[in-house]
Amino acid sequence: MLNVDEYARIRIAHRDGMSIREIARRFGRSRQAVRKALLRAEPQPYSLAKPRTAPVLGPFMGLIEQILEEDERQPPKQRHTAVRIFERLCDEHGYRGSYGQVRRHVRKCRERQRETFVPLEHEPGQRVECDFGWPAPRKLLQ
Repeated sequence: MLNVDEYARIRIAHRDGMSIREIARRFGRSRQAVRKALLRAEPQPYSLAKPRTAPVLGPFMGLIEQILEEDERQPPKQRHTAVRIFERLCDEHGYRGSYGQVRRHVRKCRERQRETFVPLEHEPGQRVECDFGWPAPRKLLQ
């Protein structure tokens, strides 16, 4: 996979008149990779075409999500940990998979529930920001 620096070098070499074949040979990349780098200014993030299958955990995902939803109504000290959810799945429902799968799914579910963006909306004239710059003038430091 190409990184941002390689994208820049490829684009500069092409701008300077080097052919795609020559760029590919010089940087040790395929001509297709060079063409992609010339089409886009930055590398595109990798994304899955379809979600990965979970043959062992799959039938239990809904149950895990249900447990986590019920926990939202409980006090924080009484909520299930990933270990406790794993133990319940094994004891009550016959789960035969690993703890790691359960832990990763619980983390993913909790991240979806967590709000990470708080919009800041202020009426005109209600908020003032000021940047005095750094370093501070010498008079203030002495």
